[in-house]
Amino acid sequence: MTLVPRLMRQATALGVVLTLAGAPACAPKDPSRRVVAEVGDRPVTLSQVEAYLDASLLHDASAETPSVADLERVKSRLLDDFLDEELQLAEALARGIVVTEQELTDYLGADAPADPGRREVAHRELMIQKLRESIVRAKVHVDDAQVDAWLLSHSSTQPPPVHGTLRTLRFASFPEAERVRREITSGKLSFLEAGLSYADASAGGARDIDLSTLPERMAEVVSKMKPGQVSPPVPFESSVLLLLLEAVDDPTAAEARRRERVRSELALELSQAATEGLLRDLHAKTKIVVHDKLLPFHYVHDVPGKV
Repeated sequence: MTLVPRLMRQATALGVVLTLAGAPACAPKDPSRRVVAEVGDRPVTLSQVEAYLDASLLHDASAETPSVADLERVKSRLLDDFLDEELQLAEALARGIVVTEQELTDYLGADAPADPGRREVAHRELMIQKLRESIVRAKVHVDDAQVDAWLLSHSSTQPPPVHGTLRTLRFASFPEAERVRREITSGKLSFLEAGLSYADASAGGARDIDLSTLPERMAEVVSKMKPGQVSPPVPFESSVLLLLLEAVDDPTAAEARRRERVRSELALELSQAATEGLLRDLHAKTKIVVHDKLLPFHYVHDVPGKV
């Protein structure tokens, strides 16, 4: 059975350095008593690490079996992730962050089994999540000047905002699409009737579109259209499309939506930077010791820049 990693390594770029200690002379055999690491004054037991690894690795019998070396690297990085979470959990406790029973129930869902172990994992996840949210709320603020600066720096690559309602017809060939387009533009057939009359055409329902979300070729065509116009045949993937731009929204509203999208993207970048900064600060003030000789696998050092 193959073990496949479920979590991505989050702190590789932080340049985390672990102090690795040798094994004590007499190590307890009980995993719940065998301390394999310390995060500040918080001991980490083998049973905790094994539970985390078991939850973080997917069992996929159809996948290719990894080498022992690859598996050891994956487990080592997951151990690093667990220790990073221990740092954040300790900080959440120090800040007095609390997770209520109702929050746990909401997080797990009403039908979730009342398993103490699962609730403990959920409690841990929510504590860390609340800590990160508090950091983001305190440090992440995107004002209009930042949005203006982003729009100015990207003005040469961003198309003018177009938001409206678009319909599409899909055809198997270019000649068929062109023939149906002539019937539509001459008034012999409506756009919707064309979708009902031709087996190779699918008159998808009208949908709101934002030019920036369309594939490049479609966006280029739509940007030159006016409401009520039918496009020339547009090659798309393995078919040919006709596009009908039914309506275009108020340009002011479209620009406002564009600004909000930029604001959200900037906030996401700043949030990532804030949570990474928190982790750097915690590493700087908290010593982490790993007793690699007590682990059931070979601990592989995290070397930045190497895969």
